[in-house]
Amino acid sequence: MMRRLLMIFATAAWCALALAQSAAQGALPTDDKLQPSTRDDKETIEASRAWLALLDAGKFGPAWDGASPYLKSVVTRQKWVTGVAAARNPFGKFKQRIPVKFARSHSMPDAPDGDYSLLEFESEFANGKRASEQVIWMLGDNQVWRVSGYFIR
Repeated sequence: MMRRLLMIFATAAWCALALAQSAAQGALPTDDKLQPSTRDDKETIEASRAWLALLDAGKFGPAWDGASPYLKSVVTRQKWVTGVAAARNPFGKFKQRIPVKFARSHSMPDAPDGDYSLLEFESEFANGKRASEQVIWMLGDNQVWRVSGYFIR
């Protein structure tokens, strides 16, 4: 159970690295019409902050409730709640976060092809601990973006 959830988290980390390498190698589209706009980035960052606020408040279940069907097919609500609580508890109470990376992709390891947005935040917690948090968004069939992955390290 926990192993599978950790695999999801590890996949998110690998995805961040893969997306960063793709962008650096110029593998992402160069046509301006295909690039996300600054407005898209800002909206996705704000949506990520709102979703992360659920985790900050310990509302792990409601965070899962609004997740993508893909995430829900990979991990049950109870396993999500238990796994995310265990992953976040050592960091203590949330203090602040700053977005540091934003990328888009049409494929992710061990996930169906589609449209993805990946955000990485550098986060600070009240006990002085710092963490990297990654939120992966997936565009659903109904054209609604939903969280399909979360990783904290």
